[in-house]
Amino acid sequence: MAFTPAQVALLDANRELVECRRLFHVAFASASYRLIEGSTPDTLGGSTWQPAHDWVQAAAIESGGPLEAVPAIYRIGKNPLPLLLAALDNRAEWWGRPIQQYLQLYSGGVPVGPMVSMHRGKIRDVKKVQTAELEYLEIRAESPLDIRNMTPLGEYTDRDQQRRSAGDRGCEFAPSLVGKVITGWLRG
Repeated sequence: MAFTPAQVALLDANRELVECRRLFHVAFASASYRLIEGSTPDTLGGSTWQPAHDWVQAAAIESGGPLEAVPAIYRIGKNPLPLLLAALDNRAEWWGRPIQQYLQLYSGGVPVGPMVSMHRGKIRDVKKVQTAELEYLEIRAESPLDIRNMTPLGEYTDRDQQRRSAGDRGCEFAPSLVGKVITGWLRG
């Protein structure tokens, strides 16, 4: 969603100072979190957004080249979401779950226009990062374009290969190769 005329007018009138807050919506398998930067909650778009305090840090969103799928990186520090800690070892809880970052403009503490979507993606990795000075959880969210570099869902079986490319016999002999050890040089 692009900026509305009211938001553009606000930006034009306040070139030196624009008040904005980022919002983060994370939908895990068993719970959904709506967090807003700062220490006060807000109701936007018909939903209540809980204060994120300084829990969430988002790396700068990179645009990348044409058709390049650059991931967004989110750091969950200090007091990580309770579900995220419990889900760290439960991949089914977070794998492929949607995460979205918005931007909301304010004038005098009142929201101006709708939220603007900054990034939408699916969680592909959650890992704990721990150094002598820092400890945080890092979420890597891939954009919808990342799927173009992944193999189609399924196995490397003849049935799945026939579904992808009818008439291709490349995987027909795969079951006969299980446990087979090839020694020496392969000759054609």
